[in-house]
Amino acid sequence: MSLVGSLGRYVSALGALAGQESREAAALGFRLLVMFMAAVFFAALGYVFLILSMAFVAAWVLGVSWLWILGAFTLLHVLLAYTCARHVRDHSRRPLFEATRREIASDVATLGKQSTP
Repeated sequence: MSLVGSLGRYVSALGALAGQESREAAALGFRLLVMFMAAVFFAALGYVFLILSMAFVAAWVLGVSWLWILGAFTLLHVLLAYTCARHVRDHSRRPLFEATRREIASDVATLGKQSTP
């Protein structure tokens, strides 16, 4: 009876420890997620400011309105986004693991031929 009681207390202690560790892991994961989201936000903001400063410098050097240069940057980014989206669309329609499928079909065909007397 003492062994069963000790085993029960051991399992209960393990459960409590697992609960405490999972709460700590969840808190750490949440902090990391928040920091990652902040990093992405500030990186995007920095990219926008970089493009704006490049537009102002190019407008100053070329003597063109900065709105035209921002329009050109916008068009460039739209074309790059379209190219990336088209690449994803084209490659997402291709079946995955085609070589593996061919190999399995070949193996099944070979096994089918061997089993016939």
